Amino acid sequence: SCRWRYKNAKPLEGTVWHLVKMGGESVTLPSDGFNIILNDNALGGRGACNSLLGQYATGEKYALRFSSLGSTKMLCPENEALEMAFIGVLDKTTHYDIDYDMLMLMQNGTVLAVFKAQEASK
Repeated sequence: SCRWRYKNAKPLEGTVWHLVKMGGESVTLPSDGFNIILNDNALGGRGACNSLLGQYATGEKYALRFSSLGSTKMLCPENEALEMAFIGVLDKTTHYDIDYDMLMLMQNGTVLAVFKAQEASK
């Protein structure tokens, strides 16, 4: 798979990715939650109300693995189940793909979740 198949793809790193689809279902979520940002092998982000942190490593053929995943432990009754599922997706991810401003996290070819690049807040 050629590195340049999508010309205007946002970079995996340094982009704030916001969850728009999980397990094949579209989700509408507040823009300040369900975000991840990857930088220098460190994962940062936010679920429903908890901050997420961890490490990641990329490899050949769009391989992507998250490790040492953790989150703060606040109760967020609103979207708690979704937050757990969201962390589960990161846990299961083996690969990624980026098409322009959409990031797909995959497990061996199955799309687990789709994220959209956030516009930088003015």
